[in-house]
Amino acid sequence: MTSNEMTMEVEQLYREFKPLLTSIAYRMLGSMSEAEDAVQDVFVTVSKLDGIDIEHPKAYLVKLVTNRVLNLMKSAPRQRESYPGQWLPEPVIEFDTESMPLESVIQHEQLGYALLVLLQTCTPPERAVFVLRESFGYDYAEIAALLDKSEAACRKIFSRASAKIGHSSTIENKTSLDDSMNRFVQSFSQAIHTGRLDSFIHLLTDNAVLLTDGGGIVRSALNPIMGPQRIVAFFDGIAKKGAFEGTWQSASISGQQGLLLMHNNQIVKAYVFEPDEQSNKIRAIYVISNPEKLTR
Repeated sequence: MTSNEMTMEVEQLYREFKPLLTSIAYRMLGSMSEAEDAVQDVFVTVSKLDGIDIEHPKAYLVKLVTNRVLNLMKSAPRQRESYPGQWLPEPVIEFDTESMPLESVIQHEQLGYALLVLLQTCTPPERAVFVLRESFGYDYAEIAALLDKSEAACRKIFSRASAKIGHSSTIENKTSLDDSMNRFVQSFSQAIHTGRLDSFIHLLTDNAVLLTDGGGIVRSALNPIMGPQRIVAFFDGIAKKGAFEGTWQSASISGQQGLLLMHNNQIVKAYVFEPDEQSNKIRAIYVISNPEKLTR
């Protein structure tokens, strides 16, 4: 194979598989910028090979990017320890949900952004197995081959991850979850516009938590805010300081419905809600205001 033919083949693989590989890496890392870097590194590695004689290029590339991401995640805990305040995943924000292949893959996630947050409680192998199995439909034999583990080991890893996440994200739950998300978004939006934030309290579970991520750039709560009363008091306090002033817009945030606060056509905050499937209330609210995570 000539160098020109090699370059053309790599470019074809890149165009065909970049959306899938980036989606896998993003789900595991919670950072789109890191995911794109990981995929880029994989294709740089592939381009340096003497030739590409791969019977199953998709499996080969998924294995490369998964291993690359697992290596990256080894340094993540150290980075998170030095992060000012709460670290939340980077949201993928889409106003047009019918847009690009990458976003269309993310749209199929049942819990969207909330799942990204929950995945942070898992170890890197648990995250890899859960993402490949639950988000992308790989069977255990395929996952075992990708991770060089036995099928039995992958089943155990998936079971541990599912227990930590505490959600059943099967497709049967998607419609009811989507309905809940829409209701939460509408209720919160109405509470903001009317100024009656206490009208939102009945939608929060008794152990609800609010996490905010300003990245040390934008002022935010450094620690989790626990309980409905404290959450509403926090919102009421920042509302009096003008924190809710601006244009509010509904949008898809990493595959689930959320709210954006905008100033001068720039996103300044993203609000996402995590439902509790048992009570059909909100058990977590995530507020991302770190501008470095809102530039996409």
